[in-house]
Amino acid sequence: MTPTTAMQSNPAISLIVPVYNVGAYLEDGLQSLLQQDFAGNYEVIVVDDGSTDNSLAICRDFAAKHADKFRLIESPANAGVSNARNLGLAEARGDYLMFVDPDDILPPSALGDMYEAAQKEGADIVKGNLLLFNEQGRRRAPDYVDRRDLVRGDDVLTTLYEHARVRGHVGGKLFRRDRFGELRFTLGVRMAQDLLYFSEMFARADSLLLLDRDVYLYRKHSTGSTGRKYAKGSYADWLNSVERCGDFARSAAQRRAHKGLLLRTLVQIARECRRIDAEDAATVLQVIEQKCAQWQMGLSTLLFRDRLSPRDLTRYFKLRLALRQVRANLAEARA
Repeated sequence: MTPTTAMQSNPAISLIVPVYNVGAYLEDGLQSLLQQDFAGNYEVIVVDDGSTDNSLAICRDFAAKHADKFRLIESPANAGVSNARNLGLAEARGDYLMFVDPDDILPPSALGDMYEAAQKEGADIVKGNLLLFNEQGRRRAPDYVDRRDLVRGDDVLTTLYEHARVRGHVGGKLFRRDRFGELRFTLGVRMAQDLLYFSEMFARADSLLLLDRDVYLYRKHSTGSTGRKYAKGSYADWLNSVERCGDFARSAAQRRAHKGLLLRTLVQIARECRRIDAEDAATVLQVIEQKCAQWQMGLSTLLFRDRLSPRDLTRYFKLRLALRQVRANLAEARA
């Protein structure tokens, strides 16, 4: 598991790329990292997580041809994306860190735009805009921003919990290694492990720059993953991650925003539950009802104790409506 040696020293940015069986898209992704307009030094740490397709061969080829920039870590067996990212973090030497998934693309100006903004504003974290793409075209991600904004203090974590201008995924975030380089992903978490990781980071950060530049192209796959996470039970990890990320809340505003995030997550799961197999839906419905009780999702509590925003209260009614539809679907399936 020893990384190949790169000639470059003192990089400004370390890009960490976990790889597992993405041979169909990997060359395009890695090539986009080579084609950056960034004038400074940067390194690409590729971690192959026990691939069984041609991904490892592609990684080895890039590492051999571009040894000044690429370093390769070969994990002997598949241990999951969190472990792969942690291996990359342990080897990173850059002043700033960034994760790139192997099937995604960085526009040529991405590193230059983010690094320049981080330096100019002195920001601990820079979050740029994501575009979602597939064969049909591109569209803005839900947390796209049209105006640059520097967020400070407790508002950094509150902004993450609010899930409007920044979300917990890894794409499009540049952050300082001297502040956050020792943080690691929690192993064994199948969904939303990145939300846990960034919640701890945002809780420590003094500043977050929301950058109005397109810095990351996220590939949307048509894989039918919605049903799989319920059939395999990985949605439970999603719920647990959203709950646990609230451990970092310090202020009343942060706790209120986290409560809104809990509610938002229940709404999404309930809506997806309307479209899955009845057997899985019955189990998920029971879990949602348990979480509603555990997280105190009653209307009077949300309104008078938590003092949630009108938008969050609207989500409460969406949750009740979705749950009613799930129950109706189950009743119809049993009839």
